[in-house]
Amino acid sequence: MRRFAALLACVTLAACGASEALPPQHVLLVVVDTLRADHLSCMGYPRPTSPRIDALAARGTLFENAVSQASFTSPSMVSLMTGRYIAKERLDIPAELPTLAESFEQAGFATAGFRSNPILKPEYGFERGFSRYLTIDEYGSDADIAAWLESAQGQRSFTYIHITEPHDPYLPPEGRRAWRERKDLLPGDRAEYLPRVAAELGLADPQRGIERIKEEIGGYDDDVRYADGRVGHFLDLFERAGLMSTGLVVLAADHGEGLWEKVALMNGQRGAALRRGETPDLLNTLMPTHGNQVHRELVHVPLILAGASVPSGQRVQAPVENVDLFPTLLELCDLPTPGGLQGESLLRQLDGSKVRKQCAFSFTRFNTTVISPDGWSLILPTAEGECGEQLALELFDLRTDPHQRRNIAAAHPDVVERLRKLAQERLEIGIHGTMKVDDGGLAALSGLGYLDQVQRENDRREIEALPSNEILARVLNMGSPCARRLLAAEILAARELAPPELELLRKHRGFETSRAVNELLDRALAR
Repeated sequence: MRRFAALLACVTLAACGASEALPPQHVLLVVVDTLRADHLSCMGYPRPTSPRIDALAARGTLFENAVSQASFTSPSMVSLMTGRYIAKERLDIPAELPTLAESFEQAGFATAGFRSNPILKPEYGFERGFSRYLTIDEYGSDADIAAWLESAQGQRSFTYIHITEPHDPYLPPEGRRAWRERKDLLPGDRAEYLPRVAAELGLADPQRGIERIKEEIGGYDDDVRYADGRVGHFLDLFERAGLMSTGLVVLAADHGEGLWEKVALMNGQRGAALRRGETPDLLNTLMPTHGNQVHRELVHVPLILAGASVPSGQRVQAPVENVDLFPTLLELCDLPTPGGLQGESLLRQLDGSKVRKQCAFSFTRFNTTVISPDGWSLILPTAEGECGEQLALELFDLRTDPHQRRNIAAAHPDVVERLRKLAQERLEIGIHGTMKVDDGGLAALSGLGYLDQVQRENDRREIEALPSNEILARVLNMGSPCARRLLAAEILAARELAPPELELLRKHRGFETSRAVNELLDRALAR
């Protein structure tokens, strides 16, 4: 009935000269890795970083407060491609869940995916639904993409392109490093924040650190400008192939980037620097990249829809999520939507509806965040965040504190409780299960700088190889770091334990100080 009504409406509109109301025949989804929304000039950034993306936004709808569902690539893209929230970090798409590409393929669309990020491996399920799924060179030829788009003429098509710039290191090709060499901008509040945090933490040589951070931010902005040119080139290929007039273009990002706005957690590059004996300074103490926090700079991403059936020149301020893309694209194309999707179609935002989502949600294994339509941002530590990093609950009012500097949780217990319930609801329905990492995936993670994920996977492999009695003796004791005790308890909770092992577990339960570890021990004892 929905299809019949849509067809009838399209026929009626066509008779009146409004053939543009036909559903999109070609969808181009471009994901720019590590792209912060607030470093685009269409979002108010002072440098002209994004002329082609700005032009795309001007002829489409820009969602000003889009949120990715994780702050590093793999879980974020698992969420985007399945239309479901994440409740455990993972590299792979669960085999039982339908993907966005599969929905287009089953509807008769020709499908192709092109990616430069090595983590998005075919064996992790990211190739599902694509007739071809190719690796592209970030700085090489786009001949494969051009040939594919040309071949899509005369049939409906879905094309996904994932480029890696502006991922670190921030070094675009020679001749494109203008802002890196200029070193003349500290965006946001960092001109005040960096000297202050250096004084508070007693960091060495703050002025040198500030100059280096200016240089690195300049390099990031050069990379954004380079990525913008790549996006523009894809749009030109789409246009040249004759697909734009009946096409829909989506511009998204998998996560943002820290760029030295917050103090880093000890499990990542900061801890590694200290273990190497480096003197603490601004560069190695603040968060440079992404992956283990959920502050706004890490999960606030661009989202633009432009083309067939999308209003032009519209900006939507209400929070939306990457998880919303799955149902939105299918509904725009008038295709069946599989059951179980947890995102919400954005069509009600496109038609000017005042209805808004309850919140936007993002997850890492250390903390989760919910952002409400009225500007509150709650960050909750997970079990591992509490145990391994001693993280505390934080509440920010983004309307008066957009850089999240003042934790006002104690003054607003009612807001904390309301948002905590929403966070828990998302965690309960999100994708669970252990992140599967083969040796190739581990190498890819290491090459992209995800040191924390690599270390945790190595710890997991080491502990899982031990018999239960050795885990109890060597790992699950108060001399072991809390994060390793938590991992050991998680592994033991999934095993069948013999009576002597259960007795040892009961004894340890009496000494364990971590709430998170004790919850897992109780689960193991209840089996």
